[in-house]
Parts: sequence; structure tokens; C-alpha cells
Amino acid sequence: MANGKSLNHELSEVFSELWDMDVNRFTPGKDYTIELQGKAGDGATQDGAARHLFHHVNEERMKSIKTFATFISLLDNYETSTGVAEVVTPEEIAENNHFLDAILETEVMKLAHQYLVKKNVAEANLTDFKSQLYDIWFQLYARKEGG
Repeated sequence: MANGKSLNHELSEVFSELWDMDVNRFTPGKDYTIELQGKAGDGATQDGAARHLFHHVNEERMKSIKTFATFISLLDNYETSTGVAEVVTPEEIAENNHFLDAILETEVMKLAHQYLVKKNVAEANLTDFKSQLYDIWFQLYARKEGG
């Protein structure tokens, strides 16, 4: 049990350090505002909110930050319907790689990489680590209707 507590404490410290070093983090009330509109009940299948959750987002700032801009370019790359085959184009592969390159340049991902290497769950070589991330985040999986 003590080992679990020490791991939880260690992870909490790492997460706090990652949070603190994120210079691109948006400030609530300044860079965005949200509009809470109640809660969905258990088993809810429809969005009961009349308005969007994000009331305001500083889109200019979002477009000017490389990690956000490269992430936004990924948003139209995926088929949301199950049972529909995913087609990955060369342009989408390039967008995936641009996103990974952008995040791997950040201090947040450098620290995350160091921590994962120390825990023997990530490759020490940055190119190999990027391949690991690509496989985890972007490799396709079998899609079945209703499952």
C-alpha cells in the first residue's frame, strides 16, 4: 500500500510540474469562458444543453500557438461514425507528424519524456519516442457498428 501511495504522490508532483511549466495554458475568464448549463443524468444519450459549453475562446491566440494550431489541423481527419472505414491520406499523416513535432518541442513534453524514460516505458531516443506516440495516438483500430 505504501508503494501505491508513493507512486500517487510522485505522479501528483509530476503532473503539477507539467501543469506549472505549460506556458501555452489558457487562462479562464481571459482566454476562454464556459457556460455551465446543468448536468446530464445517468444514461443520458442526448445533449440537454441549449447553448455551447464554451461561451468565448480566444481563437487568435489559439491559432498563434504552434501546438494548438497543429492540433486544430487534426480535427477534420477522423470519421466519427462507427462502421465507416477510416481513410488516412498523406496530408493527414503529415499533419499528425507536424503535431507531434510541435508538442515534442515543448518543455512539458520534454519533462514527460524524461519521466517516462526513467520509468522504462518510453524509448530514450526522441525519434523512437515520437514513433511510440504516433502508434499510440494515430494508429487505426478495428471499427465495428454498435461497439
